[in-house]
Amino acid sequence: MTIDTVFKGNFWTGAGLPAGGRITTPGKYATGLAVDNGRIVGVSTRDDLADLDGLNPREVVNVKGSVIVPGFHDAHHHTMGTGEQLSSIDLHWPGVSTLDDLCRAVGERARKTPDGQWIHGAYYDQNHLGGHPTAEMLDTVSPDNPVILVHVSNHMIVANTKAFEAAGYPDRNDYPDFEGGRVVRGSDGRPEGLLQEKAGEPIQLAGSKVTKEEAIANLKLASDQAISFGLTSLVEPIVLLGGVFGANSPVMDIYLDAIAQGALQPRMTVMPFYPVLHELELDADGMRTLDLGIRTGFGDDRLRVGPVKILADGSLIGRSAAVNEPYCGEPDNRGVMRVEPDELSDLILSYHRAGWAVATHAIGDRAIDHVLDAYENAQKLFPRNVRHRIEHFAIATDEQVKRCADLGVIPCPQGIFVSQFGDGVLEALGEERAAGTYRMRSFLDAGMVVPGSTDCPSNTPNPLKSIHDLVNRRTSSGKPFGLAERVSVTEAVHSYTYGSAYSISQEDVLGTLEVGKLADFAALDADLFSVPDEEIENVHVTTTVIGGKTIYSA
Repeated sequence: MTIDTVFKGNFWTGAGLPAGGRITTPGKYATGLAVDNGRIVGVSTRDDLADLDGLNPREVVNVKGSVIVPGFHDAHHHTMGTGEQLSSIDLHWPGVSTLDDLCRAVGERARKTPDGQWIHGAYYDQNHLGGHPTAEMLDTVSPDNPVILVHVSNHMIVANTKAFEAAGYPDRNDYPDFEGGRVVRGSDGRPEGLLQEKAGEPIQLAGSKVTKEEAIANLKLASDQAISFGLTSLVEPIVLLGGVFGANSPVMDIYLDAIAQGALQPRMTVMPFYPVLHELELDADGMRTLDLGIRTGFGDDRLRVGPVKILADGSLIGRSAAVNEPYCGEPDNRGVMRVEPDELSDLILSYHRAGWAVATHAIGDRAIDHVLDAYENAQKLFPRNVRHRIEHFAIATDEQVKRCADLGVIPCPQGIFVSQFGDGVLEALGEERAAGTYRMRSFLDAGMVVPGSTDCPSNTPNPLKSIHDLVNRRTSSGKPFGLAERVSVTEAVHSYTYGSAYSISQEDVLGTLEVGKLADFAALDADLFSVPDEEIENVHVTTTVIGGKTIYSA
């Protein structure tokens, strides 16, 4: 039998590991993979590849790298937003460590930008800057250009006066309040520029208009970054919104063209944002879906429709996640429910009935309770086998962990939040409450299959950095953060491969290197399973292969 390729190397296949719970074995190793038409047709366990006899490869490739793992799979990666922010001013700390640094960076961009054109900045974090920038600060350095600065959480923005004008509010005093959002105002009632949650949407919409060519260019930026980190599959948590979180609609058309042009290379699963679903004549009134009955699972191995996405509350680092107890130092702040509980329950039931999986953003414990209530009610009324998800599942009680497992709901945490946001979380919640935040060990011990993700562009999409944090659990200042939630390297890698595939019901074709599965893998420059834990983040990807084709080589 003539086949395309035999790849030779030291493969950690991930085969034979438990789906959930504790993992104690390192996973099965192989010395070679036989690949034909993008899929694995043989796995060798002998140095001489004798167990692949009868397979005649057109090419034999020695993979550059110390150990090869199944392709990493980020289960919550804002791909379009990542590309947009890669083209924006980078306001990451420590490169930008003061408000003066931030204003200087905006001013430099303004001097190079024609009057009237939008200026975008991303990744600023007030916890490192000493406070949020204001409209007046931005007006000083950019008086002739509208400016939007996106917070590192992606749940708030700061806009200057020109940005308010471009959104139809030449007098900032006329900017209204929003249910499910917050306009931060000064003592005189005038908006200061900081807009949280839904309050920022009119200005984000005004500033997000891009051409199709610009959108595809942004997707290429995100794609090139992803494959350099060994990411072969991505889940885009919000599409089809028509401007607020990405390019102009129709966004799916942009994804299709980006794939056809080779600009977008990882396999994509995309979540439509819930407002685009609508009532449609199916079998019963009240169900909401897309035209033609399109729902979760539609598509192919390059582009699929995933769960429908709902945003239930805000962000933790921005102190807008819906919590049961107030934030430290803010006795009146228990966060924001973007969708009220009764509406949330109705929405989830309507999508559940129409055959969708549902992925609901819920960070605070108050929001998590409402989401679990809604999932339980939907399954009680219309039982079916479905993998609903809770994105982030950050501030979780032991009871909520057990309830999530009992309902078969998949939590989607982000290990990298420990280092990126841990210090701010300790300040916002205190040590006792923070100990139950960004869990992982508890989820696995409850028997759940847990995906790996980063919520990029809030953080670097580098899976090795996230794996490092899942294993070590130290904040950026070096403080221990919930050490009881640490996991092994094997468990972390398993989450980032098999776990992420499972979270979108794709474990039959992705997540491990076995016969019949897609030939997606990444080679590393060191043995991830033997380097000291504190050095995991220093491991790098040398080669990325998707469908048997080498698409990245360092």
